[in-house]
Amino acid sequence: MREESKHSLEPGPAHIRDAAQRVLDHFIEQLVDCASQNDGILSASALEAQVKTFVPLDSPEYSKVFNDVWQGCYAIAESAHWAKARHSHFERIMVKCFADLLPRSNEPLSPDRHLSRRIIPGFINALQQMMGQELYSQHSDRVDALVETMRAVHGDAFSWDDVYDDAICLAVVEDVLIGVSQHFPDMAKRRNWMIDVIAGQMPSASDEAEKEWYFGDAAFHTLMNALYGPLRQRYLDVEDRTGLADRYGESEINNLSTLFAGLAADHADLTQAGRI
Repeated sequence: MREESKHSLEPGPAHIRDAAQRVLDHFIEQLVDCASQNDGILSASALEAQVKTFVPLDSPEYSKVFNDVWQGCYAIAESAHWAKARHSHFERIMVKCFADLLPRSNEPLSPDRHLSRRIIPGFINALQQMMGQELYSQHSDRVDALVETMRAVHGDAFSWDDVYDDAICLAVVEDVLIGVSQHFPDMAKRRNWMIDVIAGQMPSASDEAEKEWYFGDAAFHTLMNALYGPLRQRYLDVEDRTGLADRYGESEINNLSTLFAGLAADHADLTQAGRI
């Protein structure tokens, strides 16, 4: 029965169970030692005394055990989160816009060159709020259809790099970024809003570098420059800007212009204030 229960548990609960078993095994060993010193006899009073002296919550040894359990559970939860996130193709291509700034798997976060992966849930939520659920779903459906088609065509040779480079994928990213640019007429106000949304949804950190890292003014500008850097280059090119205006209309391109000017001015203000 115990083996059946063991195999029925999910990884997280199983990890907690194993830790509890370690504590219980240690207590049993303590009882066995006590009994062996009394010809195998353990009286009720001796048992009560052993229970009172067994205080794993205050033990440095078990403080480490509990910390290890937390680290393990966090890793399991994070792995489950990313496994689920990988099923959202649209979210994946949007995160790809700044993926080069994220630590790779098992790579420690370097504050001077990385954004934490923990910003992704809040980033996606901010994107959803600015786009609206209907438009968000429409773009998700476009990307899902693209991925299904490419998997059907390429089979085992399917590659996400091919998806990222596909014209439809590039158009979706461009549509989203130009569409949400309308929400940045007041850069400082939108910056504060995005910091609140993203920082407020960051999962708990497990290592010291992650604990010390936060999503603030500098990280906001790093993220925005990664998202809009390619569009800025196209905007500055006369021929490309004309193409963008033909496709999206002058009003949308004016929103881009306002966003780029706002980012530059806001960065200057924050720099002068010593905040970045």
